[in-house]
Amino acid sequence: PVPTPTPNPTPAPSPAPAQPAAPKNNKKVKVASAKAGKKSVKVTWKKVKGIKGYQIQYSTNKKFKKGNITITVKSTKSTSATIKKLKSKKKYYVRMRTYKIVNGKKVYSAWSKAKSVKVK
Repeated sequence: PVPTPTPNPTPAPSPAPAQPAAPKNNKKVKVASAKAGKKSVKVTWKKVKGIKGYQIQYSTNKKFKKGNITITVKSTKSTSATIKKLKSKKKYYVRMRTYKIVNGKKVYSAWSKAKSVKVK
């Protein structure tokens, strides 16, 4: 009888090295108030520690699908900003988020709930 050669077992593929989890920014900010002025809106919020800055976004669209304008506030000390050159008698929606720098890239938190305000 001729011995049958035993097949070499193929090694199982080694699992891919785990990708480092994407850095997160859980430092959410809440729009405390959005007060209407003459063709302007004053937005206020509470200070958040451990961040690099804030982004304020406003739109006439409730779902922020089009016509969004984003303003970056680089100062972590400020707790208010005024949005100017708005159209009077129009309703605007304002929301915010924080950002921090991780490995040279900006990492954003989730957007806050939107506040609506009708400009005078």
